[in-house]
Amino acid sequence: METMVSVLRKKVCLSVIPQLRTAVFLNLCTECGKSRMARFGLTFVLIVYVLLVSGTAIAQKQNITKGGMIHGYIMDTTPAQLPIADVRVQIDNGKGHIFQTTSAETGEFAYRDIPADDYLINIHKSGYQSRIGKPVSVTSGGVHYVPLTMNKKENIFTGFQNLFRSKKPQGGTLQLQVTTQSPQPAPIKNAEVKIWQIGKGSNKTEITGISDANGQYRRDNLPPSIYLVTVGKSGYHTTIAMTVQENQMTTASVKFSFADGTSDTDILPSQKTDTKWIIRGKIFDANFQQTPVSGIKVKIRGIDLEQSMDSLSDADGEYEFVLPSGHYIIFLYKEGYTGTMSFPEVTAESSESSTTVLKEGMFVVYEAVAKGNVLALKHGMSKEQRSFFERYDKDIQVVLFAIIIGGISSLFFLRFLNKRHEKHSQE
Repeated sequence: METMVSVLRKKVCLSVIPQLRTAVFLNLCTECGKSRMARFGLTFVLIVYVLLVSGTAIAQKQNITKGGMIHGYIMDTTPAQLPIADVRVQIDNGKGHIFQTTSAETGEFAYRDIPADDYLINIHKSGYQSRIGKPVSVTSGGVHYVPLTMNKKENIFTGFQNLFRSKKPQGGTLQLQVTTQSPQPAPIKNAEVKIWQIGKGSNKTEITGISDANGQYRRDNLPPSIYLVTVGKSGYHTTIAMTVQENQMTTASVKFSFADGTSDTDILPSQKTDTKWIIRGKIFDANFQQTPVSGIKVKIRGIDLEQSMDSLSDADGEYEFVLPSGHYIIFLYKEGYTGTMSFPEVTAESSESSTTVLKEGMFVVYEAVAKGNVLALKHGMSKEQRSFFERYDKDIQVVLFAIIIGGISSLFFLRFLNKRHEKHSQE
């Protein structure tokens, strides 16, 4: 009996154990699968987290380091507009960050990845007058073109040379660029240009010409003086005063509201109206900083005005007049500054137009932007700064002449005394 029980127990065990083994194995496999899935899920989450954190860090880094670019050319102010190499260019945000580069042989300079901010550009080179404080606002990803110019510095040797050189003044250059209005300016060809000399020693000669296919007009060898320049095309015109300096270039940009600047089709301006015009002016120092100048005496005259109107620029260098349509002359004066005049036109023909006059290729000395019934003017005034030799030119010549004559006389007198002494010694 026990033997049969043992046999049955053995058979049951042999039949049950494989099933138990299978069940245990399946259970282990299930647990293992769950564990692997858990580990895979955890790994996936970690990878996604790392990618997100890394992406955020990279994006933040890009946002921090991504900046703008400043580039341009540095030229001299002569009509030849020669490039100046090896100019030290400093870009200063006034907060301790200064970026520095040097101009190439072509006069070109460039600096990339400048953080967005407001900067002042300073340029220096031995033998040239430094330019200090040209403002520029850099935007992220922006490309900012800043053309610059420099004048040669006069030293004592060149000053004495200039004293005895020929007094015949060298001519200057006047250049115009006539285009359509933004956003896509196109050159205006065949724009009529008339020039009158109105400064001291004027011969009242009228010079005429037309703009070329590139919308440009240039006149060289003009005697240093103030010139009245009119530019017109198809009923639109503007009048500006431009000062030509010896051996330097004065440029102006004139923009009319044409649809196509290359077209010769007449485009009739809007009809004249009796709408009052608002003239808003701003006066600033014609230097890099463009500092507003207060206390400027502003006098405006016109054919239709019974008497002149006067005003003073405020602390922001601003003034304002309300006038009927017409042609006017604005005089600006302040002691210590060179007086200027401008010839704004507030008529239907001048609406939606703009004019900018630059001295030395970079200093705005006059700007007029007409929009609707508002004419916004900008006037750049220069301080009266003459060199020592310019101030005392004649006096220095007289003193030098006296020194030379005195020296020669002293030489002959000493020679005479020496011979007389020798003669007495021999006796």
